[in-house]
Amino acid sequence: MTQNETLKKPAETIIDYLVRLGDNLERYSLNWSQAAELLNKESDEEYTESRWRKKYAAYVEWKTYILENYVSNEIADEVRDATIEMKKETVKLRDQKREYNQLIFKEARFDNLKNQIQEAIMDLHNLKPLSPPSTNTVPTTNRKAISLWSDWHIGSEFKNSFNTYNIDTFRARLSKLIDKTIAYSHKNGIDEILIANLGDIIHGAIHVSARVQSGEDVINQIQIAAESVAEALAEVSRHHRKVKFINIIGNHSRLISNKHDSIFRENLEYLIPWFLETRLRDFTNIEIVKDTDGIYVEEIDGEKHVFVHGDLDSAYTSAKNLPQILGFVPKYIYSGHIHHNYEKEFGKTEVIVNGSLMGVDDYAVSKRYFATPMQKYLVLQGTDIECTYKIKL
Repeated sequence: MTQNETLKKPAETIIDYLVRLGDNLERYSLNWSQAAELLNKESDEEYTESRWRKKYAAYVEWKTYILENYVSNEIADEVRDATIEMKKETVKLRDQKREYNQLIFKEARFDNLKNQIQEAIMDLHNLKPLSPPSTNTVPTTNRKAISLWSDWHIGSEFKNSFNTYNIDTFRARLSKLIDKTIAYSHKNGIDEILIANLGDIIHGAIHVSARVQSGEDVINQIQIAAESVAEALAEVSRHHRKVKFINIIGNHSRLISNKHDSIFRENLEYLIPWFLETRLRDFTNIEIVKDTDGIYVEEIDGEKHVFVHGDLDSAYTSAKNLPQILGFVPKYIYSGHIHHNYEKEFGKTEVIVNGSLMGVDDYAVSKRYFATPMQKYLVLQGTDIECTYKIKL
């Protein structure tokens, strides 16, 4: 062991450095007091050895849980197995070399996300549950509405000729959306509301344009998203007798860039309902549910309403394809993804596409697309949509 091994590497974050030192104290012949000195020097902090030691202990405590529940161990196993096999051979063909480099990239990304997710989970869990009102005085009317939330793309930052978007813009538009939602519920005597988050609530980093436009890293994005949804649901619940929140995963929050390699459980948006259940546990009038394989079916007065993100179920073909998978013909299919308003009947099924809260970004401008920032609020009469409010933001 050389002294250089105990120093922080240029590519390491402070969390990476802490985990490496904690995992190798014996090998580096260090105790926690010595490790704390190294960590304080690199982080400009003045933490005690106890503070660093407890942060490392929290990582160890949550490590297995995170790997089992939020990050696929199959990826790590696949990477390690394939890497070992490839190191036994000389890379002879270009395809073999490309595959090897991809696997190395996966493993590095996996390790980095593992550490960052652990920190994010610990931070979120330290928040106290939100407090519900002492009483709910909303009268029973049995009037229902559906509020569609989709494509918030938290973390995206840009400014073009048509639109400006950043975290402050997001918060202002969300505040307006909640105010309008409550106002329309009061206007129509709504006491039960179904809020469907149709995905892409965070901007992620799966595309080059996403990485360029992201002003917040992916972990901060999911933290902001989870807390924003919790506070919004808490406020909406004060004006409704019953709130049901449906969480649908999008494509921007997946952990693997290539959608053909990605699987559903490797998606950061699955953290949102888990967080909400803790943050809103004292709200007895809020129900939180999530999709299965990117699809959620809600039965309303005997008719099936289907909710999807839209990346795997095109607005133009979903009415034809989804019944083949589901085994029934839905009355309505709700989706987002394409960032603009769209409604069309296909036989017995009506497809309703929500807009985006983000609006037209630099990519859309480059393709000469345009879409006004908007979300939808639908008033139901029985199982039919009585009217639709297009909330322009």
